[in-house]
Amino acid sequence: MIEQIKAEARRQLAEQGPGAISLRAIARELGTASSALFRYFPSQHDLITALVVDAYDSLADALTAAVDTEPAADHAGRWLALCRAYRHWALTDPAAFALIHGTPLPGYQAPAEITGPPASRSLQVALAVYTAAVHAGAADPGRSQVPATLRTGPLLASLLHDQEQHYGARLAAIVLNARTSIMGYLMAEIFGSLPDLIPDTSTLYHAYVRSTMLAMGYQPALVERLAA
Repeated sequence: MIEQIKAEARRQLAEQGPGAISLRAIARELGTASSALFRYFPSQHDLITALVVDAYDSLADALTAAVDTEPAADHAGRWLALCRAYRHWALTDPAAFALIHGTPLPGYQAPAEITGPPASRSLQVALAVYTAAVHAGAADPGRSQVPATLRTGPLLASLLHDQEQHYGARLAAIVLNARTSIMGYLMAEIFGSLPDLIPDTSTLYHAYVRSTMLAMGYQPALVERLAA
């Protein structure tokens, strides 16, 4: 029943946005009393939280699978694979992309104790890939514009838990800077007019990712190899 409820909620989400999600409407579609649904999800916010968790988990699974297809020593290739998987996931499920990268519902605040652990998964995948590249000499944080004096905030600390010291504030900031930049590209592609401006958004995205990698301090020779 939980999966049926969430499936119908995802359909409403994709067609009309998070504000249109209604437990009563879902009950009608499933041919059951709304009171039966409230046993599983006491409120609309509880249902949206479940969808947020699923979206974060789906993204993390996609990134992990993509990175694992590349050799451990191909540090530039692993970052590119991660970025390509991020775009493929976003294009395949734009409703989920919007759900976790925007404000799902006026007045809704995702409960950190529930959404925090799945949200940290995709971030830690990206941090692990970049940190390995730095340790192997495939990327040099000193070539980035991110200063070494930055400190982490409470949210990042809560997401990383005991891994915060392993990555360090500067590496985390570089990854977050890159991820935010790529997120903006995807928003322009999915919700904006970018495809009308440059129809070949796939080639443009590949170039954009390489530019971002140079800004992250990846070795230029490795980035040029990706272009080839």
